[in-house]
Amino acid sequence: MGSGKTPILAVDDERMNLRLLQGMLKPFGLEFLSAQSGLEALSIAKSRDLALILLDVMMPGMDGFQVAEALRGDPVTRHIPIIFVTAINKEQKHVFRGYELGAVDYLFKPVEAEVLCGKVRVFVELHRQRQALEEASRQLLRSVEELRVSKAALEESELRYRTVADYNHDWESWIGPDGRALYVSPSCERISGYPPGVFQEDPEFLHTIVTPDDRDTIRRFLGDSRAETLDFRIRNRDGEQRWLNVVRREIPGRENGGSLGWRLSMRDITARKEAELQLRHLALHDPLTGLANRTLLLDRTSLALERLKRGRKNMAGLVFLDLDRFKVVNDSLGHARGDLLLVEVARRIQACVRGVDLVARFGGDEFILLLEELESPREAIHVAKRVRDAMRKPFVIDGHEITTSASLGLVLAVDGDVGAEELIRHANIAMYKAKESGKNRFHVFNERMLEQAVAALRLENDLRRAIRRGEFHLAFQPIVSLGDGRLGGFETLLRWNHPRRGAVSPADFIPVAEETGMIIELGQWVLDQACGVMRRWQQANSHAGNLSLAVNVSARQFAKSGLADDVLRAVGVSGLAPESLKLEITETAIMDNPRNSVQKLHRLRQDGIRFSIDDFGTGYSSLGYLQKFPLDDLKIDLSFVRVMESSAENLEIVRTIIGLAHNLGLSVVAEGIESAAQRNILAELGCEYGQGYLFSRAVPEAEAEAWVRSGERFSEAGRPRTGNA
Repeated sequence: MGSGKTPILAVDDERMNLRLLQGMLKPFGLEFLSAQSGLEALSIAKSRDLALILLDVMMPGMDGFQVAEALRGDPVTRHIPIIFVTAINKEQKHVFRGYELGAVDYLFKPVEAEVLCGKVRVFVELHRQRQALEEASRQLLRSVEELRVSKAALEESELRYRTVADYNHDWESWIGPDGRALYVSPSCERISGYPPGVFQEDPEFLHTIVTPDDRDTIRRFLGDSRAETLDFRIRNRDGEQRWLNVVRREIPGRENGGSLGWRLSMRDITARKEAELQLRHLALHDPLTGLANRTLLLDRTSLALERLKRGRKNMAGLVFLDLDRFKVVNDSLGHARGDLLLVEVARRIQACVRGVDLVARFGGDEFILLLEELESPREAIHVAKRVRDAMRKPFVIDGHEITTSASLGLVLAVDGDVGAEELIRHANIAMYKAKESGKNRFHVFNERMLEQAVAALRLENDLRRAIRRGEFHLAFQPIVSLGDGRLGGFETLLRWNHPRRGAVSPADFIPVAEETGMIIELGQWVLDQACGVMRRWQQANSHAGNLSLAVNVSARQFAKSGLADDVLRAVGVSGLAPESLKLEITETAIMDNPRNSVQKLHRLRQDGIRFSIDDFGTGYSSLGYLQKFPLDDLKIDLSFVRVMESSAENLEIVRTIIGLAHNLGLSVVAEGIESAAQRNILAELGCEYGQGYLFSRAVPEAEAEAWVRSGERFSEAGRPRTGNA
């Protein structure tokens, strides 16, 4: 038995997340159903008329994408709207996959109550409207059946004298064999505004009030003896458009078996038609912007490609648009103003396209433009540039001036040989290429982009397998004192030996690991292994106690709420003294949320962990926050070191960084030292430590341990020599 409340289903393998969602939605008075696995969710979805499913992506066993695919493949559950609730970054291709599976939106953890309630409210209202319409349809069917029985009895008892009772709610007419109206019920005036006599005196008067688009249709209907029912439109006496449904039955004669004419029963179905049109509009349009949604876009794109295949049109184009830095607007001004910005963006885009084009909201801050009937690529490029330029102009939202931009990808279709979804995928690839090129621009898709996207996907799959199979190992690059050449420690670096490709450059696989989130698992593995290695070296070599081991922490790792616990657990399990571990964090990562960074670093500092800002000078650090961070040293990015000798400007930058570090009580490590001249310049500027090919490349564990054991240091010329002097 149902509770009378609108049911929604939340799916998450973490019970705490389910309780949080239930608490946020409590004011709605919904029937909150929950499931902690994909199979449990499918079972509930098949047994209940759900208004919405809030679906977690990352779940053991059956993940959210597999659940969505199963729901869409079942005719019982395919209509249920799905909102993915996930911690996956929106810039990933995974978000695109979610929309391909029919998701209506994404929510990103931690979920904000205001955003969740706003989105749930829309689908709860749609569900209630659908239920009301279904109930109205059931009542209509009962009424039609009752009318059929009533009319049959009436025809039997009053066949010649009264075809329809005057009090019937429908507009009833008896049309004789010669086309004259023998009887018209008084209810015709309630529906049309005209009295019965008008229709009886002039057999053509009905056609004059039928809307012009339907006149030929109604004439064909009345002239076809096999036709029984039709929906058509009229203009009543007040000029209002009304929808009518007409049912026609032949009136047979009793004595000679001839026909007495036709009986027409017309009912005003305007309310039902408007409800159907509204539901159809909601099913095919985005509720926030009013633009076409993914369903309508795919349908229109498929039709456009079919016309191209038949040679009826010249060319079509698809533009995939994604707003740059939209997350900043949401985070700083709130999701309500973010929604208002999306509405204004939609209006600007529509103002830039032609009447034949279609603008759709694909999801989040992504829009797609379908450009049809193009004479040349120049037309599509012109539209893309016009849209890009329109996005550059400031928006004013609730008194706030917002400056944004957009990245656009354009793909052209000439022969219609590709499918709609493939065309969208190509435009999406071009859009991401525009983002990678610096944003605020557009790229035209080419086959090289597809090859790169396929290669990236293959690398991602290989990376997942490599994690499972343990194909990674550590390498260690020495960090050397520029004053006396002594070994100060090592930087730990991750290396991957692919079974077919051999050594894969970190420049190739680290960005993929960052984008997909695999960097968190890899980073933890590096941390655990490195702590164990350093502990073994110190146990075997008494003088190794003064060495430090630097481990890189990715932006995703650093943003993880449990970072401190993960680090301290790795140190505790290995038995390594916390003071021997130095975490290297990029300037960009540490400044993404400065206040949170200060708290996180101080928590670890209390337990003795040391810190270094990596690649310093390539990002932007607020001096006020830099003073609050419990840092030990700054690392000068190799891009500055390489051009010190040829660029006075870069030399001054290096000098400034070293001076700033010393004023803050920090030491300095220079990366990428390749020549003795570079080493000497840095030493003269007061830089304490350096690393680079002058000293050594990153070496395997055994070779690094041999260096620790031998006490090797470097001469003025940069060549290593052995000895403890």
